[in-house]
Amino acid sequence: MYLLGVLTAFSAQAQVSDKRAESEQLRTQVLKLYGEGKYDEALPLANRALELSESNFGPTDIAVADAATNLAVLYVAKGKLDKAEPLLLRAIEINDKLRRPADTVVVRTLELYSCVLHRKGQDDKLKAFDKSRLPMLMASSEPDRFWGAIWHATEVVSLPKPDYPRSNIGMAAQGRVLMEVVVNEEGKVIHARSMCGGSAMLVRAAEGSVIKAQYKPIIVAGKPVRVIGYQLYRFVVQ
Repeated sequence: MYLLGVLTAFSAQAQVSDKRAESEQLRTQVLKLYGEGKYDEALPLANRALELSESNFGPTDIAVADAATNLAVLYVAKGKLDKAEPLLLRAIEINDKLRRPADTVVVRTLELYSCVLHRKGQDDKLKAFDKSRLPMLMASSEPDRFWGAIWHATEVVSLPKPDYPRSNIGMAAQGRVLMEVVVNEEGKVIHARSMCGGSAMLVRAAEGSVIKAQYKPIIVAGKPVRVIGYQLYRFVVQ
């Protein structure tokens, strides 16, 4: 009887392993096609990977979060932001329960969701999302977590005005840029990059400003922590 139980357990484990392998194979295909810019070919495979993960492992498994994120990335590449948004939010909800807060996957998914809202011009929704996460962020002093808009989480001590870029024909450039920043325990920016893409001229101007920024250190559980967040720049012709 014990042996039968062991064999049954091994059989079940083998089935789960096979299902994981199938999901991984689909994921590999999706990533390959995405890298080649073949988004239309990748989309049905990414949809299939999500469906397979849901049916095989349940709606809250980590595989579902990963499959949802991959599908969302493809929709973003296609400019279908409305379809990407709920997929990313679903992945975030699963990641919050199953992954460490500073996990690179968690950070990148949160950044992508923020970029989707940013590109859709949904500033109020993005602000509400950032603020909704603050209580959870303040519950742990783990460094390198994504805090969203830095100015919502702490005070800006100084933020140099960026040099206003001009195009080759002398016209002032316009647009918005979200700069990802890593702010150390002293509130100094130690790394900056464009989080959502955008005009190269605007990104360079924003980077030149934000790398010199100073924020009031974020204190959690009585000690300063290193955080990841973003600073928004709006370039508007005066």
